[in-house]
Amino acid sequence: MTIQEIAKEVNKRWVHQIRCGDHRFIDITIVETEGRFFVRQYKFGKRSWYHAFLDSSDGAMKAGEMVVPINGVVPKDLDEINRKVNKAYFKKLNIIYPLMRLTYNRKKHEASTLELIPKL
Repeated sequence: MTIQEIAKEVNKRWVHQIRCGDHRFIDITIVETEGRFFVRQYKFGKRSWYHAFLDSSDGAMKAGEMVVPINGVVPKDLDEINRKVNKAYFKKLNIIYPLMRLTYNRKKHEASTLELIPKL
């Protein structure tokens, strides 16, 4: 499997799944930009998938039937990449994305951006 094959599967769907460790998969929207994959936290519970990845980066992402082992990490270039991630979310969700943004704290959500790095 290649980055291009993963990107193709991610880009043709709105709903994907991720898991940390060997826990169950949960639904989420993954976006791709420049061959990199990202998710954001939209609910801020104390025991969230986001915190699980911060504790242990090992996990998997699922797009269709494709399951890809990943490391989920905070991007080292978070400030620079967030603009591109915003554009990727807008492209994927189109009209829904601006409406979603009316209901959340932009800085808090952007700060929760997590990169899913495939283990190829």
